[in-house]
Amino acid sequence: MKSIAIWYTPLNPDDLTTKDVELHFNFWKIPNGTNIHYKFLDIGIKLENTENVGALNIYFPKLITKSDFEDIVDKFIDKADLVSAIFNENYKVTSDGTSKSYEITDSKNNFIFTIYKTSASDLKYKNIYDGTVVSISILRQSKKSYYRFRIKGTYIDSLSTISKPTNAILESAFSEIEMIDFRVNEIRDLNHDLLEQIRNEVFFKIKKQHFFFICSNEEDVIGNHQPFSSCRNLENYRWDNYVDLPNKENNVYLAYHWKDEIKDNTSILIKTKYEKNNWKTITKYFFIGSIIAILLALLSNWLYDLLKGVLTLKCN
Repeated sequence: MKSIAIWYTPLNPDDLTTKDVELHFNFWKIPNGTNIHYKFLDIGIKLENTENVGALNIYFPKLITKSDFEDIVDKFIDKADLVSAIFNENYKVTSDGTSKSYEITDSKNNFIFTIYKTSASDLKYKNIYDGTVVSISILRQSKKSYYRFRIKGTYIDSLSTISKPTNAILESAFSEIEMIDFRVNEIRDLNHDLLEQIRNEVFFKIKKQHFFFICSNEEDVIGNHQPFSSCRNLENYRWDNYVDLPNKENNVYLAYHWKDEIKDNTSILIKTKYEKNNWKTITKYFFIGSIIAILLALLSNWLYDLLKGVLTLKCN
């Protein structure tokens, strides 16, 4: 099972109306100078109407802990330029300072949606169906609302498969290929008992989905499920505190963007190739090369002495 599932528990069990949802996913892969990258997934969820939503539920096909899943509204809500960058619009944020809700308006002061910051008491975790269900208590209102979380840990590791190029020895030594397979509400990949529970509640209809893959400019996207919509350079100075980018002065990061509309489920498949030239790898191959050089020198000396001895015998 690889797919996550997103659905809601209705307050009124007699009202099982399917609701539209807009999903934002940012998969971050940040190099840190070793073969291991910083990897995590940001999940943004925009709901049309939540008056009948008792709980927003997200199923992950791996066991996760409270430290693996966090609300990240605090990382951007007080930075107007970052809010605008996240939503790619010129938005303003209004708050009375006493609520967990933030009103988002456009440049003409028209209401767009409410961003709601959850607290620890709003999040409930249940290890079930060979994974974990996170149930989220949300703001109930007739207007649009938005939520943003970050997931890391074993679930993120499960999304990737690492392999080596097979066409050249040196390329295989210094390069790796990663395949990222990410799925949402793929029924064929979900536990049957989980599906039975969801059918008694309500799946969301995916009105829009945006998926961003952010990586070093030294990593190449060599395959994908469909052509990406756009690719842009990420402004490190703007996003540094949001993701704690290392060596922001020297590294360049690219954001690849895919989008879908009006779907019951989605699948993202990305194949990338990147160099793994770190000191550990270089030292290892230098050491191997030195041993080979020494063995070749010994072999050549032995052959020289052997031939010299043969020639000496013939001359005598």
